[in-house]
Amino acid sequence: MENQRVRLTKKLLKEALVRLLKHEPIEKITVYQLCKEAEINRTTFYKYYGSPIDLMNDIQSEFINELEKSLLEKNRPVSLQMILTYIDTHRETCKALVRSAFDNGFFEEIISLSLITKNLDEQISPRYSGYKKEYVKEFVIYGTYSIISKWLNSEKPESPERIAAIIFEIIEKI
Repeated sequence: MENQRVRLTKKLLKEALVRLLKHEPIEKITVYQLCKEAEINRTTFYKYYGSPIDLMNDIQSEFINELEKSLLEKNRPVSLQMILTYIDTHRETCKALVRSAFDNGFFEEIISLSLITKNLDEQISPRYSGYKKEYVKEFVIYGTYSIISKWLNSEKPESPERIAAIIFEIIEKI
């Protein structure tokens, strides 16, 4: 178990990385920049992480774990609206993870949560089976990703409820 000082240091580093990702892709962020932004020395950074990418992976894992925990706490079937509400609540972190040019598989990890894949399978029309169902599923997943990315980067974003309704309207037409 980490002590309070370690948790605070990691929190400062994570917040600094999220701020830096607003302006630069992960590949261009240096440990020096990160430490300067977090007001932490480099030795402290290297105590916990090997690189900014390691830090980003930690942010991503924490986000995914907290999302899954949040979905399980609700004690009801998972809905796209619940996921979007969680993403909206953590908008800046999610935006930084989605925006990053680094191919970190963030969205694929969210979609691959068993709660979500089960829900997605139920949403796709029973008229599709086998390879067609897999293609439709890919289309829905990456179309949804595109909509969520646009929503996250919007100056005046619609509500999570409205985005969920738009996505389901599109899925129903498929």
